[in-house]
Amino acid sequence: MSIKPIDLQTLFVKMSEVSKEQSLVKEQAALQQSRAARSQVAKELAEDRKVTETPADNETQAVKDDESEEAKEGGKRKKDENDDPTEDSSELEVVTDPDVGRHIDLSG
Repeated sequence: MSIKPIDLQTLFVKMSEVSKEQSLVKEQAALQQSRAARSQVAKELAEDRKVTETPADNETQAVKDDESEEAKEGGKRKKDENDDPTEDSSELEVVTDPDVGRHIDLSG
């Protein structure tokens, strides 16, 4: 199968179309990558402009739960504190001065 001059004429005319297709095939990967990068940048910019809602604060709920548990166990703790032999109510003595708050010393 030999190539005749008439065949060469049609091949040369089609050569520009073939070269465009081949260059597009080679550049397709780079084009897809640049499109993906542009869409990612656009998405990030949109997220930056958007106001985000704060997540529910579970820590405060946990603290409230702990406080309620402590309130339930408060009676048990008071009993434990009263059973402590190192603290006797007889050792604690409160001394008050009867003149405190009645006289003002201006000579000072």
